[in-house]
Amino acid sequence: MTAPRYRPDRRGRHLEDWRLLPSDSARFLEYRGIPATADHVLGVLPRARKVGTLKHDAEWPYRIRMDFEPDRSLNDFMDFLKEVLVIQIEQQGYVDAAIALDFYRRPVEEESSGTVHTETGSLLRKIKDYAPTEQEEWNLAGQALCDSLSDVVVRHEWFNEATRILAVPGHTRAKRSVSVMLGALLSQELGIPLTTVEPKSDDRKPAKNMTPEERKALLHEFRVEEDLEGRTVLVLDDIYHTGYTMAGVANAAKRAGATTVLGLAAARNLRR
Repeated sequence: MTAPRYRPDRRGRHLEDWRLLPSDSARFLEYRGIPATADHVLGVLPRARKVGTLKHDAEWPYRIRMDFEPDRSLNDFMDFLKEVLVIQIEQQGYVDAAIALDFYRRPVEEESSGTVHTETGSLLRKIKDYAPTEQEEWNLAGQALCDSLSDVVVRHEWFNEATRILAVPGHTRAKRSVSVMLGALLSQELGIPLTTVEPKSDDRKPAKNMTPEERKALLHEFRVEEDLEGRTVLVLDDIYHTGYTMAGVANAAKRAGATTVLGLAAARNLRR
């Protein structure tokens, strides 16, 4: 019986599995995940190259060719990609690769329409629903998320090249965003300076409530005054919804001279 063809979930997902196969002249890394997984591998191994999908192989549809012997650290890196949520970026040319810790909510069952908060989602909810009487609980939730985000940056051999953190601004200037709060914690934890990102509008809708045209306008909504010439930078968001907000900050970073922009979100919104 022919195996069913593998169909990746383009909302983003963990790497399911991988294997390294030798041939006479090269090594082939084959994997089950989403196509964007290759962006992360090529960021770590720029000498490698994608060689297309394996249309004849339903179980291992994606592969990367290496005309060299990879370092043993590749094993650890591929196993690391099983733990995080690789994001398939829809807006090309702005964010070079992106990762989230987990979904914000997950289905109760595989085919169920009901959802519950993931552990990451529960921590974000505590921060977003913060009340002055819950300062200690807020601090613990913020530090837990910071620790997880920091671990991703340290273990990702491309992300740990970042020399600046750019946190996504909130919807209104009157209220500090969760992303900026987390950015300040992460900057202190990693010793990477936090670059200020300024929105052009005082207030804006959440991206999830915008029309398609309003979302596209987000690509030009932000500005960065700091000179980022030649830098690899990290754009930090609390929840990745449509990707336009992160892409807009990435666009501002590249206009300021950044050569590589990597996206890191605490959670990915579950989109059907």
